[in-house]
Amino acid sequence: MKRFPVLFAVASLVLALPLQAQAKLVLKLGHGHTATHSYQLGMEQAKKALEEKTGGRISIQFFPSNQLGDERQMQEALSVGTQDMTITGLANLYDPAFALFDFPFQYANRAQIKAVMYSPLMDRMNEALIRKGLRIVGLMEVGFRNVTSKKPIRSPADLKGMKIRTPESPAQVETFKALGALPTPMPFGELYGALQQGVVDGQENPLENIYNGKLYEVQKYVIETRHIYNFAYVLVSEKTWQKLSAADQAALKEAVKFGSFWQIDWAEANEAKYAQMLKEKGMEFIQVDREAFRKGAEGAYSSKFVKDLEPRASAILAEIRSIIATVK
Repeated sequence: MKRFPVLFAVASLVLALPLQAQAKLVLKLGHGHTATHSYQLGMEQAKKALEEKTGGRISIQFFPSNQLGDERQMQEALSVGTQDMTITGLANLYDPAFALFDFPFQYANRAQIKAVMYSPLMDRMNEALIRKGLRIVGLMEVGFRNVTSKKPIRSPADLKGMKIRTPESPAQVETFKALGALPTPMPFGELYGALQQGVVDGQENPLENIYNGKLYEVQKYVIETRHIYNFAYVLVSEKTWQKLSAADQAALKEAVKFGSFWQIDWAEANEAKYAQMLKEKGMEFIQVDREAFRKGAEGAYSSKFVKDLEPRASAILAEIRSIIATVK
């Protein structure tokens, strides 16, 4: 009988503790690339920072290589609260205006890109996602994209009639329409097989994705167009976000920004390495007149996609240019 007061006191103390002090929260993060991809390397840095900031109460568990579904499926899981986090280049699935950040030949360097990523413009864009059950907590890079092909391409005219795989993004679709190609959107996970079977003639991706996806096995040439720089959005489910205290929300955002900038800097530092590794795998690099491709891609800015978003599209593109102009 004497033990009951002690047991009652212990139980009362446990119940009185804040929820985050009682149990460790592990956030499930899925993405479409390998465990060695820079997405995960950057988020591993974010994980360390988050654990330090929260005394180990909050951590991140990784599910690479589409273990939790493709990009569309993972974003849908976030919106209903069955998955905590993902990294995607396809925020345009929830608001098509996000594709405008990826339109061709906008950025000269990553300093400009970082300024756009963490700007009041991007904060306002986030509001549309929040209404749909997910939110941006950080931005990484997909990178500067290059075309690959089984045949050499030296001018926009060489793309005419070619089936080029693109992501499900109007930025790439409209760019390759303007260049005379036949854009064929599909998930990255289906790309290798589509190239192998001849469903598409070529594709476009940053060098890291070309290497990690082993596309050198089914493509011969890298065409150094660098036609588009892609953002990657680190998203969290709004249901997960609302479970966090204000302090933990701030800790998560700070940790993800740290990991994101680490990833962007890492990607920039390793571009030459990936180029060399692709050459060692037998790929040939072709330098092109980028100005010719830039002029060829101008039609994307007057496409039906852009016209359908007016006047919002012009306002967003103008603000992007205004931010860029402040960065050397």
